[in-house]
Amino acid sequence: MEKRNHQTSFNDEFEKSLSTLEDIQLLSEFSLSPLIGRAYFHLSEMKRKADVNSQGQVAHYEQVSKVLDEKFESIFTNFFSNKVKFKSFEYYKSTSKIDLQKWNLILEIIPEVLSVVSLFNYHGNIETRLNEGKLQISGMILEDGHLEINRKFIYVVTRKLLHQKVLLTFNVEKTARAGLFKLDLKVDISHDDSLVYKVNFKVSQKENYFVGFSNIFCQYRAHLDDVKAVGEHNVIEVGSDLSVKDSYQVPDLSRLESANKEILHFPFLFRPVSIILPMKGNLSTEAYSRSLASSQDGQMREQDVSTYYRTIDFFSLFNQ
Repeated sequence: MEKRNHQTSFNDEFEKSLSTLEDIQLLSEFSLSPLIGRAYFHLSEMKRKADVNSQGQVAHYEQVSKVLDEKFESIFTNFFSNKVKFKSFEYYKSTSKIDLQKWNLILEIIPEVLSVVSLFNYHGNIETRLNEGKLQISGMILEDGHLEINRKFIYVVTRKLLHQKVLLTFNVEKTARAGLFKLDLKVDISHDDSLVYKVNFKVSQKENYFVGFSNIFCQYRAHLDDVKAVGEHNVIEVGSDLSVKDSYQVPDLSRLESANKEILHFPFLFRPVSIILPMKGNLSTEAYSRSLASSQDGQMREQDVSTYYRTIDFFSLFNQ
């Protein structure tokens, strides 16, 4: 009983900490978002470790994780040891926080990821980095038109990964040498079912909805000017009434409108996508969504009578 009370108290304090961060974010400027995001992350790690201690680790977890780690490294080393296509290969990892479920996901998506890597004409050294939130493959490529030729194939692979709640994005930078570019392929595996990115949709004065998206949204907040600089691309605008409107350009927004809205940008290989939400969102734990749906003596809590909670599979927005 004492252990259960201690865990309940810890959860209460955790929720209060998140609520305080939400208040800070609502009052702060965009520039503070990365710092607040880091605070969210550290709090989530504290919660995760506390849950592990209360529930117990999987038997022989460290040994199993080590085997999976070695297996992954060997797959990548063998792939990049093809000296015809890749000159050299360096692998950096920080895998101590990767749990068994995440290792399983990583091993499942390797074939799709490497099928995309093999499309590009790499020149020189390849650098791969892996941690609990991201797999990144970086290198210099020679522009030979492969991106345009294989755009449809990349789209198919990206959609497969989206079904596993994984994002495949990229960043390309020009170099001083004509025709040579630096390519970063980013495989985002940071989706966490225990976290919710919640946005308050105010339909009317008497009706509002808390809508839950994936926590992955926090990694893709963007400035309006940066999104406009991308040029023509797919823009998904979600209205306060939860309507979804598609276009190929960013709508004209005043400085005040852009400050209040949440603008997210996803640089997919096949086609960049931006999402505009009517309000800025905040991270919350899964417990928050459960509390809104909970009942006491068969009735909703008084303060939740006019508040509804919905979850949206935001990955499906990209599959339109």
